[in-house]
Amino acid sequence: MGIGSPRQRDRLAILIDADNIRSNFLPLIIREASAIGTVFIKRVYGHFGSAAMKAWQPLVHEFALLPVHVAPAAKSKNATDLKLAIDAMDILHRGQVDGFCIASSDSDFTSLASRIREDGVSVYGFGEKKATNPYVKSCDRFFYCDLLLEEGAKADSGKPAKLPLKEILAAVDDTLGEDGWAHLGEVGSVLNKRMPDFDSRNHGFSNLSTLMESIPSLECNRIKSNGGSFIQVKRK
Repeated sequence: MGIGSPRQRDRLAILIDADNIRSNFLPLIIREASAIGTVFIKRVYGHFGSAAMKAWQPLVHEFALLPVHVAPAAKSKNATDLKLAIDAMDILHRGQVDGFCIASSDSDFTSLASRIREDGVSVYGFGEKKATNPYVKSCDRFFYCDLLLEEGAKADSGKPAKLPLKEILAAVDDTLGEDGWAHLGEVGSVLNKRMPDFDSRNHGFSNLSTLMESIPSLECNRIKSNGGSFIQVKRK
């Protein structure tokens, strides 16, 4: 890449477990994945002959998804999970993408996410609050789709979710520079590494800067630089 050339965006694969994810989450998943990188692969897995898949039928065409029909092998086995995992490993070994977006709340994908990350490839999970902690922690980031959809309602009610204040302050302290200030971007990076499910929108804030500005014990400072700006933060 030449000097001054824009950074190439990460190539992503979205793999959706339609047996375990709500169809109304799809626009949100596409939106968040597109903010992370460029989506090259979009597949949705399920038994398309079942009534449960009816809601997904129009979305297949609207969002250009590749439907992967998985007939149930047996009542006691989740054939969808198995097919999705096999395809994920095939894509991984072919080196087609830089990251996977796995849409499911099923903890069975914990091992898959961990295995993918062993190869240095990122994993972004999309699910609900019912997702187990080990599964959430196995991802680089985890998006609670149900909370994000409820964001507007929470803002209207004036009852945002409780802030993980201890973890936020620790991230600020751990990224302080020699000048006594922490760069907001670095604080956010540390928070996401320590809490993959951290998202300022889950707490009623549109972004990390407005969240930080709401904390009385923190001081924020916006610095203008080269036509742009960045934010510094420290304890008061």
